[in-house]
Amino acid sequence: MNDPVRTSLDELLTRLPRDIAPPRNLWPGIARRLAARRNRPRVMAFAAAAGIAGVCIASALTWMILRGHSASPAMPAAAQVRSFDEPRNPSYIAARDSLELNFRDRLRLLDPATRARIEASLAVIRQAHEDIRKALASDPASPVLEQLWQSTWRDEFDLYDNVVQATQPMTRT
Repeated sequence: MNDPVRTSLDELLTRLPRDIAPPRNLWPGIARRLAARRNRPRVMAFAAAAGIAGVCIASALTWMILRGHSASPAMPAAAQVRSFDEPRNPSYIAARDSLELNFRDRLRLLDPATRARIEASLAVIRQAHEDIRKALASDPASPVLEQLWQSTWRDEFDLYDNVVQATQPMTRT
């Protein structure tokens, strides 16, 4: 009956020591991994949202190019001279500058790879905005182009806001 092959699991478990101290303090490593895991979904969700915005803008531009832009001869003169430039309201400009400054400060807190993706997304948004503005110059009566043009402003501000929100210090409860 003392055959080592036939020793039961219960017998083997009773031979194990009751307390085993870990060779080192494991908690700091665990806490770092948990903190990194908590921050990762926000940045990844933000990068995914920026990518989706870029795809939507690219799709809209493709649709505009395939559709063609011919100005209607019956278009009212007021619509033809309408300018699609950046708003010139001083309070708007001050608020936008403040938001962009805060965005730039917070962007520096992110790791270089994430920062590069965000800056690339911002460049795509700004280029789409400029392309739509040019298309509006040739077709100012297009409600779709105007809506897309305004949407790029919102996309840029949403990008700023997402970076600021993602880099907010976490409060403990």
